[in-house]
Amino acid sequence: MTFIYIENKKYILLHTIVVLFLSLITCGNFAYSQQEDLQSARHIKTIPTDALNSISEALKLADNIRRTQPLKFQQILKNLAIKNNFTKEQLHLFNFLKGYDHTFNGRYNKAEKQFSSILASNTNKLINFRTSYTLVNIYAAKKEWFKGLALINKNIKASELIDNNFHYQAHLTATIIFYKKMKQYELSLYYIKELLAQALSPNLNCIAKQLAIESKFHLNQLSSSDPVIYTALNSCEKNNDIMVSSIIRVYQARAFLAEQNINGAINSLLPYIEAVKSTHYPELITGVNNILAQAYWQTNDITNSKYYAEQAALTNTSNNNVNQSAKTYKVLYQIAKKENKLHLALSYHEKYAAFDKIDSDDIKNKHLSFQLAQNKHLVQQSQIALLSEKNSLLSAEQTLAETKVNNRQLVIILLTFIIIVLTLGGLRLWRTHKRVKQLAEYDPLTGIFNRGHFTQVTLSALKYCQSAEQDLSVIMFDLDHFKKINDSFGHLSGDWALKAVTKACEKLGRQNDIFARLGGEEFCIVLPSCNIDVAMLRAEACRAAIEAITTEASGCDFTITASFGVTDAQRSGFTLEKLIGDADFAAYESKHADRNRVTMFTAPEKTETEKLDTSWGYN
Repeated sequence: MTFIYIENKKYILLHTIVVLFLSLITCGNFAYSQQEDLQSARHIKTIPTDALNSISEALKLADNIRRTQPLKFQQILKNLAIKNNFTKEQLHLFNFLKGYDHTFNGRYNKAEKQFSSILASNTNKLINFRTSYTLVNIYAAKKEWFKGLALINKNIKASELIDNNFHYQAHLTATIIFYKKMKQYELSLYYIKELLAQALSPNLNCIAKQLAIESKFHLNQLSSSDPVIYTALNSCEKNNDIMVSSIIRVYQARAFLAEQNINGAINSLLPYIEAVKSTHYPELITGVNNILAQAYWQTNDITNSKYYAEQAALTNTSNNNVNQSAKTYKVLYQIAKKENKLHLALSYHEKYAAFDKIDSDDIKNKHLSFQLAQNKHLVQQSQIALLSEKNSLLSAEQTLAETKVNNRQLVIILLTFIIIVLTLGGLRLWRTHKRVKQLAEYDPLTGIFNRGHFTQVTLSALKYCQSAEQDLSVIMFDLDHFKKINDSFGHLSGDWALKAVTKACEKLGRQNDIFARLGGEEFCIVLPSCNIDVAMLRAEACRAAIEAITTEASGCDFTITASFGVTDAQRSGFTLEKLIGDADFAAYESKHADRNRVTMFTAPEKTETEKLDTSWGYN
């Protein structure tokens, strides 16, 4: 949980569907997996061939039209849901399509459960890979950045085993969109260039151009009249891709607004409003309505501005996209205020402020959860290595052209050997670096931060909280009678207890909390932006969770408790040593008070005797 801060993300959920577009380009790649108790092998063999063909054709049709004809897609799924004679291959494709349907309609928890079930089953590598890169999108929508990054790393490895250009390109696009959601548009453009360098289908070519337009807009490299907009629109309209065409027009309209060309923004969207509605995608429809509401507000057309703002609110009733909700209620608040409807204006302003705060908090959470610097470093190293290889090849070709000797084949063989050695060496170095990083930063037993990395991360958090004038609290706790557990039940039971305590406390934490094992049975939790009262509640919850641990799974019967000490920056300042020392002092107060309790640090009062300087040596 190293801290690095990135800017606010526009349209976080708007582009979730874009990753799913890429699944369209898969033509008939069905999965194989294990579905227990579905039907016996004998039963499967007795299914009529016509029935199997009918199901396969329906699944293939649903797979191909799921984005372009969502209503027909959903009807096919309903018809298939009453079938009970799926083969295993058909069943897993059907489950994948159900997960897609949940994603398309914003039911991200159900989609995650559906996709996770597929990944846990014994499917073949293609459907597993297809599910995995789609699940990256779900994690982005749910703001579970660490899970998304971990899955991307797995997908990069898995892509080496996938002999399918379509799905490799889909995986690249999922990676592009994930970085884009983190507002790392330079990285997005880097992978977009890699994607566009390949032979793309018309669908994917349209999507790649849309992603490039979006990234250029956020990098202030896009004007409303940029030729790339019209080139992309032409490609997408030829492909009858209404949704992606609409997204491109959204960014053209935003470019018009940035240039203060209000009429241009309105005219770029208004003629296509019915086409946008035909997509049945709430996030896109909400975004278009919000832009029109903002544009009409700037022209002082209150009637139209109010109409489109209310339409935006109706299409975003679940408020999944808090950024869009904030925009909607800001316009409605401004309109109500201008109409002198003060009570209504107050209500809209409260909603606007609430959604805006959630959006801002999400930005902070992303800052505290993403180690972007190292990812950038890896990309830069990859670019340097690639350029070095290209330069070596060009230099060799020039030398061969000048000398025109008969040893060309030998030189080519030698260069090939060098490239192989460099590639293998680089791969080995990368793996070694990754392993060393894991050993250097994490406790090998519990999987949480070790003391060294904890110190580095906490110093960054202290610096940020002090400069931002935010609270910061520290919880120290020590397992009671841990030596007795080791002595009585063995070190394996002690290790089991440490892991069980870690798991119990992690379940109660926030994503930006800093949790570390400092040594032995001593743990520390740093809570950025958290006052002492909340920290005390958190410590008490951890204490209760530890006490509630049942130890039968370890093979022994013993009780685990811990003594807690809590302090904050207001009591102990923003010095790491002082914070840990005071929290540790409070933890020992808990130890002395019969253990298994939480104690808030209170600075001890010095007695008159302690205030005297003993160096005088009075007799």
